[in-house]
This record gives sequence, C-alpha cells and structure tokens, in this order.
Amino acid sequence: MFKKMMKKLMYRSIQNHRVSIQSENDRLSFHFTGLKPFIGQKFFVIKDRSTGRRLKKEIKHNQADFNYEDILSLADSTVLDFYVKAKLYNRYLSKRTPFSKTNYGFSKINKDSNFKISSYKTKDNYLSFNTKRVLFFHKIKHLKTVGKNFYIEGQIESVKPAQEINKLELIMVRRDNKKAYGFNLDFYCNEDIYFKDIILIDKLKNDLNVNSRWDLFLQIRDGLNKVIYKELIEMNGYDNFDHEEDRYLLVNPDTNGMQSVLYATMGKESLALWYTDKPQFEKTYAIAKGKTVFNETCERHPLNRRMVFFESFLGKSYSGNPKYIYEEMLKMGYGDKFTFVWSYSGEEKIPGEPIIVQRESEEYYKYLALSKYWVSNIIFPVHRKREGNIYLQTWHGTPLKKLGYDIEVDGPEKMARENFYLESRNWDYLLSANQYSSGIFRRAFKFNKKMLEFGYPANDIFYKRDASIIKQQIKEKIGIPKDKKVILYAPTWRDNQAASSWNHVFDLKIDLNQFKEQLSDEYVLVLRMHHLISESLNISEELASSVYDLSSYDDIQELYLISDILITDYSSVFFEFANTGRPMLFYAYDFDMYKNQIRGFYLDMEKDLPGPILKTNEELISAIKDIDEVQRKFEDQYQDFVGAYCYLEKGDSSAKVIREVFEGGK
Repeated sequence: MFKKMMKKLMYRSIQNHRVSIQSENDRLSFHFTGLKPFIGQKFFVIKDRSTGRRLKKEIKHNQADFNYEDILSLADSTVLDFYVKAKLYNRYLSKRTPFSKTNYGFSKINKDSNFKISSYKTKDNYLSFNTKRVLFFHKIKHLKTVGKNFYIEGQIESVKPAQEINKLELIMVRRDNKKAYGFNLDFYCNEDIYFKDIILIDKLKNDLNVNSRWDLFLQIRDGLNKVIYKELIEMNGYDNFDHEEDRYLLVNPDTNGMQSVLYATMGKESLALWYTDKPQFEKTYAIAKGKTVFNETCERHPLNRRMVFFESFLGKSYSGNPKYIYEEMLKMGYGDKFTFVWSYSGEEKIPGEPIIVQRESEEYYKYLALSKYWVSNIIFPVHRKREGNIYLQTWHGTPLKKLGYDIEVDGPEKMARENFYLESRNWDYLLSANQYSSGIFRRAFKFNKKMLEFGYPANDIFYKRDASIIKQQIKEKIGIPKDKKVILYAPTWRDNQAASSWNHVFDLKIDLNQFKEQLSDEYVLVLRMHHLISESLNISEELASSVYDLSSYDDIQELYLISDILITDYSSVFFEFANTGRPMLFYAYDFDMYKNQIRGFYLDMEKDLPGPILKTNEELISAIKDIDEVQRKFEDQYQDFVGAYCYLEKGDSSAKVIREVFEGGK
C-alpha cells in the first residue's frame, strides 16, 4: 500500500508539467511549469530516439540547462524526445513531455558546427526535436497562389561561399512511386541567398492521381553540377500553427473539380502537396479543426472518469459489439454511475438516454477528449489519447481476408494500415472471438497489450432464452410476412472497385428477377451491403415484395437472427452466422481474381468453409432450391467450423468484457 501511495505521489508531481525553451549563447534552457512539490528529485532527460542514448540534468528552481556540445554528442542527425523523471530513493517514474504552444517554432542554428535543431509536435502531442548537421539553412518567407499555380519565396543562410552555388532547384517527389519533377528557382546572392519562383502544377499533370501526395525538396548544385544539398523544405517557423487546420496553407481548385493543397506536414514540419477531390479535402479539413477542439479541451478540462464514449462503424449505426456492451452495462446498473456518449447519425432510438453526438462535429471532439473510456469497432479520427484514457477496441468480425500488415497487394486497405497502426498504439484492450483471431490481430495490427479472448458481445443475441420471440418481433418491425423464410445476402466490398477516394461501387451479380420468379413463393431476399458501397444500390419497385434492401438497417445481428439461409462471399459475416447453425452459401463469382489480385485469405476457402463455393447465378439458385441436401452434405464440416471459431460463444461475452474493463470504475 505504501509503495502504491508513493508511486502515485511521484506521478502526480510530474504529470501536468509543461516546458518552454530559451537559447542562451551555447546552451539551451528548459523552464518548467506545472511541476508539484516532491520530497525526491526531478530530472529532465533528452533521449536520442534512434540509439537510446540519453542526457540527464536535475531540475532545479524549475529549470534544466544543456550545452549544445552535449546535445551534439548524441548524434549528427536524429530525433530527440524529452522526459521528466521523478526519483525517490532508488525508484524512478517518468512522463513524456507534452507539446505546448510555447514550444512551437523553436529553431536554433549553430553555424560554427553546421548544426540545426527545431521543435515539432508528434502525432501523440509530445515535444520532440529534429537535429541535423547541414551546410545550408533555409526558411520559407512567402507562399501564395498564382492562378492554379503556387508562388514560393525563401532565404538560405550558407556556411559555404555563395559563388559555389550554380543552380537552385525545387524537387517534387511523389510519395508512393517516387516519381520526381524538378523546377529551377530564380535566386540571387547577397550576404545570404534569396530565391523565388512559380511552381507550375501542369508540369505534374501526368502523375497527379487522386490523393497523390508530394514532398517538396530544396536542392543545390555546385559549379560542377554536383548536388551539394538536398533537404525537405522546412516550414518550422513559417507560421504559428496553433490550430491543426492552419497547416493547410493554400488550396487551389483546378478545372476538373480537383484541388491542389499545399500544407505543412506534422512531424517532419515540411512542405508538401496533396492532390485530392473537394469532398475528401473538406472532410480532412474538418477533422483537423476537430483535432484543435480536442487538443484545447484536453488542455482546459480534466478527464471525466465516469464518462464512456461509444462508436460503431464510424458513427453510422447503433450496432455491433459496442451496442451489446452498452446495453449490458445498462442492465448491470452502470447507467446510474456513468455518463454515456454515443457517436451516432442514424434514427434508431438508443436506450438509456445517452448524449448523442454527430461524428466529427465540435461536440464529438469535445466529448471524446473528456471521456475516460473509449469503445469503438473501427477507428477514431484522433490518433491520440489522454493520460488516463482507457481504449477498448472491440473490432467487428473474425478475419477471412488479410488485415493490416498482412496485406501484400496494393490498394486502399494497404494504404490505410498506417492509420490503423497509429490507432492500435492507443488500444488498451482488443476483443477477440477465438484463438485464431488473436494470433492474426497481434501480427496484423502489431498489438502487444491485453487481448480479451472472450467471444464477441454481439453474438450474445443468439443465446438469449427469448431469441425466438425477438426473431418474430424483428420480422414484424421490418414488415416481412410471417410465412416467408428469409435469405440474407451480405457480400463484402471489393478493394478494386473504387470510384474515388474511399467511394466504392458494387455490381450486384444476383439476378433479382430470376429470384422473384423461382423462389419468391417461399423466400424473401434481404440485401445487406457493406457500408462503403450501400449507397450505390438501387432496387426497382416491382421487386419490393420479394427483395428488401436493408443495407441501412443498423444491426446486422438482428438480420442474422431472422435469416434461414446466408449468402456471402469473402465477408467475415459467416463466422458470426455460424452461431445460428443454419446453412450458408458462398457466392464467389470472382474467386480467382479476389484471391490472387485483391487482398488474399487466411483460410483455404475451398477446404475450410462450411458451405459450397458457387460461381454463377444458376448454381446459386439451384443450391437454394436444394438447401436441405446442401446442409446434409456440409454437416460435419459445419460442426468442425463451429468448434474451431465459435467455441467461446455462450451468451456471456458482454458481461465478461464489462467486468474486465469497467469493474474498477463502477
């Protein structure tokens, strides 16, 4: 008990510290606020991120000083991170130094040693330094639009004679394929070197693909045309980026409805160009504004230790594991002691009277910053959490298709994995439905914290005592006749069917007219398309009595419950549907292409699936007509599948998760 109390006191003494920086002659002075009195010692530590080497000075009178020579001794070009350490007897406790507005734009040049250091804010909102030895030090003085082009003006301080500089170039390099274009810059030499020119965007037009991003370099050649300097164009000190949206410096629309955006990167603090469509830019800009709200809320308000923030499928539905955890929390009495917030844009009435916020609104970011507990099944737009946050990542299925760092084929999912990697650094708990999933999640997300291998809360619905009554209530709510059986078609989206950035299309391969003619006396067909492509689906009025488009129906678990047959392809829905024991058909008309060219599978679909793979509409219709025989043929395989992937599902997953994650806060 005494050790825990002392550890708590040590942490409290340093947890809210802030630092400002001053340069005095040959030393750096760090001045601290927010440190609390403590009977032990406090130290400020500078750590070289690449080597782990450290410098340490005791903090006295809220100040710690370091000589430039000591900092130079760590490495020529590196990243430096900062920590405050509390020491009591032989025990240490450290806290990373957060970035604050007083840190922004700090830059120091030491011409005697050709050395430059500059501050920046990490993606986790911590303070770090870039350090490097260079022969030239540049800064941007002015940027503006000229028609659909950009004008750039800057200054270079040199430790080499100006007459050695023969050519000054701006080089633009596309990040994904390293395609490069060069622009000669006009310059003249005085005591320093001054340059200016117009960046002609049309020069890049053959490689300006949607969402391509380009890094901008300054390059210098000598009299022999040899490159003697090439560095990213730095924006540190160009402007005061108090708000995240301030990083978007210039936006230039072109005649094709696209936009060229000059912006300052976070981390590298360098100049870059992004070519994108207007909706994507507006969404990204809104996220940046939201991050400003998030950061300011974090600075001004304490964490609410009795607040839980829920989100399912980017706020589009009230469903999935978050829904079933939430409703179980209400049953267990947590509603009396916690404030619940739901990110939700639908029309479903959420029980329990939670606070409802729209994803990416100002209220959304405010409550996200205030909440101690985060519960999500995909990803939040902020890759940062506060000290004391607990993030429960519930995920949304057992993986068939490769995920994250297991994906080898190029495409949007591979491009998105960096965001998932950043997100997974914040996860404290990750839910898993079985041992198979746990191994994949750890590898694909590079997750090394606590895996909750409890089964999925969303699957508790299949094991409720009144499941048959719930089934009839759902059919009545939807308007499906009691005498009709239900076939659920729930395909995945194809990574290669993108209309634009994260907008997708889907070519429905089921002949709906044939279905109506041959099967509608016994069945209705429920379509549940992936959320990325559901808005592109149109069903004719004459099919309304036999085909139901329920793509916007919030909770797919309820659709599983009412369905007598599942048709899917490469979606993970069949892992959850297997809890029903009802037959499944795998309509994989593009099986060979998907397996080899799109993303790839973890399972051998031809051996491991609990149902037949069908490649034509005729095969599909025939299998439905002969479903009893199909079920008998795959009975043993089905039971083996349930034993391998559904063995944890007993109807108590929600309660297990709640006791593990929230019990201490009740």
